[in-house]
Formats: sequence, C-alpha cells, structure tokens
Amino acid sequence: MTGTDGLRDKGFFSRLSHHVVVVPLTVFVLMLSATAFVWFEIKKYQLAQQISDTEEQLEFVSAHLAAQLDVRLVLAQLIREEWIYSQSDNREDFTAIVRSKLDRFPDIQAINWIDADGVIQWVNPVKGNEGAVGLNVRQHPLASSTLVDAEHLMELQVTPPIDLAQGGRGFVIYLPVAEFGRLSGFVNMVFRAPDLIARSLPIENLYGFDLHIADGEDLIYESHIDKHLAEELQREIDVGNRTWTISIAPTRLSQGDFSAASGNLLLLLGLIFSVALPSMLFQLLQRNAELRETQRRLTDFADISSDWFFETDEKLRFSYFSPRFEEVTGVPPEKLLGKTREEVGAPDADPAQFEAVLRNMRNRLPYRDFEHSRTKPDGTSVFLSISARPAYNEKGEFIGYRGIGRDVTDRKTNQKALNDALLASEQANRAKSEFLATMSHEFRTPLNAIIGFSEMLKEEYFGKLGADSYVDYANDIHRSGKHMLDLVNDILDFSAIEASKRQMHPEPFSFRDVLKDGIRSVEAQLRDKNLSLKQDIPPDLPDVVADKRSVYQIVLNLLSNAAKFTEPGGGITVAAQVDGDMFEFSVADTGVGIDADQLATITEPFSQSRANAHIAGSGTGLGLTIVKSLIEAHGGSLKIESEHNVGTRVAVRLPLTGN
Repeated sequence: MTGTDGLRDKGFFSRLSHHVVVVPLTVFVLMLSATAFVWFEIKKYQLAQQISDTEEQLEFVSAHLAAQLDVRLVLAQLIREEWIYSQSDNREDFTAIVRSKLDRFPDIQAINWIDADGVIQWVNPVKGNEGAVGLNVRQHPLASSTLVDAEHLMELQVTPPIDLAQGGRGFVIYLPVAEFGRLSGFVNMVFRAPDLIARSLPIENLYGFDLHIADGEDLIYESHIDKHLAEELQREIDVGNRTWTISIAPTRLSQGDFSAASGNLLLLLGLIFSVALPSMLFQLLQRNAELRETQRRLTDFADISSDWFFETDEKLRFSYFSPRFEEVTGVPPEKLLGKTREEVGAPDADPAQFEAVLRNMRNRLPYRDFEHSRTKPDGTSVFLSISARPAYNEKGEFIGYRGIGRDVTDRKTNQKALNDALLASEQANRAKSEFLATMSHEFRTPLNAIIGFSEMLKEEYFGKLGADSYVDYANDIHRSGKHMLDLVNDILDFSAIEASKRQMHPEPFSFRDVLKDGIRSVEAQLRDKNLSLKQDIPPDLPDVVADKRSVYQIVLNLLSNAAKFTEPGGGITVAAQVDGDMFEFSVADTGVGIDADQLATITEPFSQSRANAHIAGSGTGLGLTIVKSLIEAHGGSLKIESEHNVGTRVAVRLPLTGN
C-alpha cells in the first residue's frame, strides 16, 4: 500500500465516521418524526373517535332519557284514568292507586292530589313531603302559570325547574282531571331532577364525558369532571310541553390509558374499539327499545288486574290468550285465534253494549267492563267482564288491542239474589200495607158501635142506670173507644197513603180558612194549658192549590203536637209565606223539644218522641209520619228544627199551584 492509498483510506473512514453520526441522527429524527406523526395521527384519530363516541353517547342518552320520561308521563295518564274510573273522592282510594306506582318508580318524589282551587290536599308518600300539604300552587310564582295552562288546555303540563316545597330542585307535572266537563282537580307528580336522571341513565357509561341538561336557560342537571377536549354536542328532547337540551362533551378522562411503546398496537386497539363501540351501542339501543316495549306492555296489563290477558293484531283478530283463559271460560284459545270480536260474538250480551264495543274498536278507542256469558263444557255458565285499550308501536302505528278478562259470576249471582230479596221485601211491605188498610176499615165498624152505645149509656138517654159507677164505666168505655178510633184512623190514613189508595183532589183554597178550622179543633187544649197562639201571615197571601183535606190534616197534626208538648203558659207561632213557586208555613212552639238523636227517626212509622215521659202521651207514633207522607204526595218537603227544653219548629213547603 502506497502512502497515497493510505491517505485515501483515511479520508474514507473519516467521511464514514461523519455518516455514522448523521445516519443515526437522521434515523432518530425520522423515527422520532414517524413516532410523532403516528402519535399525533393517533391523537387526531382518537379525538375524532371521541367526537364520534360523544355523538353516539348523546344519541343514547337522549333516547334513554326520553323513554324514561315518556314512561312517567304515561304513568300520570294511567293514574288519572284509574282515579276517574274509581268514581271515588277519598284519600284512601287515591293512595291505593298511586302506592304501586311509587314502589315501581322510586325516583318519583311524590304523587299528589291538587283540588280545583290549586291547593295540594293529599301527598304520597307523606314522609318527606309534609311541607307540600296545604300549599296553594296558584300562588307559586313559577308553578302557577303551568297549572293555569294545564287547566285551560286540559292537557298535561310540565313546569320549568323550580325549588320544591319538599326541598331541593326539580320539576313538576300537572295533569287536569275533569268529569262531565267540570274540573275536579289535578294529578300532581313531583321529581327531583338529579334523582330521576341518576336512576334513568346508566351513569357508568358516561364516564369521561361532561353532561349538562337544561330547560332553556335553567340548568336541570350538571356533571362536570374535567377540561373539554372538543366542543360540546347538543340534542333537544320534548318533555310534555317543555323542551330540554342535552349537552355532552368529551374530556381527557374519556381517552383512557394507553401505551406509547407501540403506535400500531394503539391504532389497532383504537380500530377495535371503534368497531366495538358502535356494536355495543347498537345492542344497548336495541335492548333499550325492547325494555321500553316490555315496560309499555306491562303497564298496559298491570293497569287493570285480571283473570287473563289477550291481544289482537292491527286487523282486530285475536292473536294471544294467556293460559288461564281456557280455565276460566272453558273455551280453547285456538277456537278464537285469528278471528275478530265481531266474528266471535258475545253470548247473552246487551246488543247495544256489544255494538258500542265494536264501534270503539273500529275507532281505536278503549272500552271497559263489557259483560257477557259463556257456557262451559260441563254446562255451567260464567259471566265475563272484558276491558281493553289500543296499543301502538314506537312509530305511533296502531298494532292492535291489549286487554283483560275477569270472571264476575259471583258478583252477578249476588246481585241477582239481592234484587230478588229487594223485590220480595217490597211485595211483603205492600201486602202489609194492603192488610192494614183493609183491617183498619174492619175495626171502624165495631168501634163506632161501641162509641155510640157507650155515649147513650153515659148520657142516660133511656133513663137512669142506677149506681153512679155505671156512668163512670160508660164514660171510660166511651173515652177508650174514641181513643181506639183515633188510633185506627191514624193507621188507616198511613196505610192508605202507603198503599197509594188515598185520593188527592187539588183545589184552590185559603190557608187562613184551613188554619182557622185547625185552631178551633185545639181551642180546648190551648185554653186548658193557657197557651198563647200568634199568627204571622201576610194579608195578601194567595190561595194554595192542593188537597184541602190533607192540608187540614197536616195543620191539625202540627197544632195538636205543639199544644201537647208545650208547657202551660207557653206559646205557639204559626207563620206562612210564598217563596218563589213554593208555599211555606211553619208551626213553632216553646215546648220540651226533641233530642238530637231522635230527630233522624221522628218521622219514621210508629216512632214517638220521649223528650218528656210525662207529656208524651200514648198513640201510634204515626202523626208526623202521616204528615210527611201527605207532604211528599204533594211534591213538597218537611223540615224539623228542635232543641231540648227550648222548642220545636216544623216547616212545610208545598208547590203553590199543585204538582
């Protein structure tokens, strides 16, 4: 090797040494650049994926929350239907209706009843909601306008976020309840928004995302966990009359942990994750739809408990019967499947009711308690009660009817037995009245003879009887006979009225004349007890059109009672007036009065006042009963007001021109 070759070799290695430094550096830079490129591409892809994931999460949250809210709005409608159907107005029945709903939906703070004036009357549950009882919603600055809207529109209305009387913040549903066109009140459901949202949404699926839910400018729910990596995405859902805005944004926590050692592995995992997430979301959404459909079906079925369930398709053909159907009715389901209600018929059903059911089904309206009978193979008959409602799918398309059936044979049998018993009782009562009316006539004949002959004896028309004792005996016989005749006359009058045999002859007459005759009949009683009698009758009182004999009997009975039960030296007042198309007169006394516990039965047959055992004389106890019957026969009314040891006032109202 020459010197020149050595120098040449030395320069080569020198240049090579420079390349050894540059190449590793270049390779390092290239690898670093590639790594950075891959890193930033992964980050870019990851951010794009996060935005895509956020969109999917927003879709999921919106759909799931909307479904949960829809279920609760439908629940309010079901409560209203059950409350109207119960035809009740007491708290216990309302509590019984809502208790099962509260158990099923623990996120509901309260289900209350608000009366038509806007006052919260009943709260359920009571514990934790005591502060709401008696609250007047119409005075609440925010809730009152929603309540007024619900009343005017007669539709369910939802409030914006408000401070609840139970504490905390949430929103309230007002659902008006109207019967026969008249508002009777509101079904009120109260929700604490955080509780509802926490129970309605699978929060664990939202890890790494900021979630905000707002009603306009009012924040309903907020979950802020970290700085946003991208702008938030929004979606609106309808909640009754309100619109909620759901906002979701990805955060650094949504990136998850990953290793920088292998970009390809991260990329692969990212691709796998990108494929897996839509698949998982699809499965979750599919399961959510199935869950909502199951909830809707269960709500429909649970709305009315039953012996069996059934369904029809969109063409109203029976498509399903639950297992107990054949057990209760004796009819194999296969005989009815594929047929319509009109084709199957309804044995022994009322034709008008059956036609109404078919009309409702054609118009896709619900129907309740349609009754008909079926004869089972063993020959026994069962009475069935059917109720059903139309069903719709997620798109709002009609898919048929879902309904229930109940065996009401026992109730129908008991009702028939009760009707038969009432008919037998009515016939027996009428037979009794006929018997009394007939026998009372038979009693009069011998009594008149007893009274007549005893009067001849006591007056000694044909000469002296001899001993004075005979005259006393004749007086006793005459007095007892008269008393017995009075009793028989009372029974006769009562029986004739009850048996509808007493003839009424309406005619115009002066009440003053009837009152004058009545006073003349009790003059001896008034004089013996030194009773004053005051008349408060206007001079221009018009004539009354009624049965004069009956009115006289009413007046005489009331005057006799007043004189009998008033202490010596007391007073009686008779007043009369015209009130519209009614004539009213009253008899008031300062007598012993009637005990409060006897007022309710004082006009019942054979009932006597025992306010003073020394004054209440013997009798049939039919006086006021006859008075009441005569008044009611004229289409009038009787009112008795009394206070013990103060006095009694009896007021009679009769149609002025007859009925």
